[in-house]
Amino acid sequence: MEKELKEYLRDGETIRWSGRTAPFPLLGEQTREWIIFKWVAAAACTCALLGVYCTKSDAPSGKFIVLVVLLAAIVFVTPWLEQRSILGQKYFITTNRAILLTRDNSTYCMELGRIDGVKRVSLSGEADTLVLGSAIFEEIRRQLRWRACHPKTDLQSQDGKDQATGLVFYGIRDADIVEKMLLQSSVIETAQK
Repeated sequence: MEKELKEYLRDGETIRWSGRTAPFPLLGEQTREWIIFKWVAAAACTCALLGVYCTKSDAPSGKFIVLVVLLAAIVFVTPWLEQRSILGQKYFITTNRAILLTRDNSTYCMELGRIDGVKRVSLSGEADTLVLGSAIFEEIRRQLRWRACHPKTDLQSQDGKDQATGLVFYGIRDADIVEKMLLQSSVIETAQK
């Protein structure tokens, strides 16, 4: 895995740990209700909108109908896209940084000295997840998978667009080892869920 980061690593920086997301179910403990709600709401809104449109219009537009169905289809496939994206991620702890390499080879990092908190999230049937950075602790209950796909960055920061204020290492098998490594590398608080 080091070859993937060869040009991203700084002089003298070495990888201390690397891992990737363990397989997880689409309808997991924390996401099942939300995904099903989203699908039912999308189907109901689509049917209602098309029903009203077709009954009120003398000549319904095929383009409008296709657009509405297409938007509903996007809502339906989003959970699979998130799952695919997360399963393609790779995670690294180096001597200086925590790094997330996305499926499309985008990189995000947090300097170990700037990680102000680590939260461990345990979901039944899945490997533990580590949330790095207190900036995203409150969002995690509702948006764990979304935030795993979209690291929180400070758009106004001069540090660079790869500098994150919050990262999610989703479903890693060595969460306890990584958590200890992070605690030893910096002065941060840990929170258990």
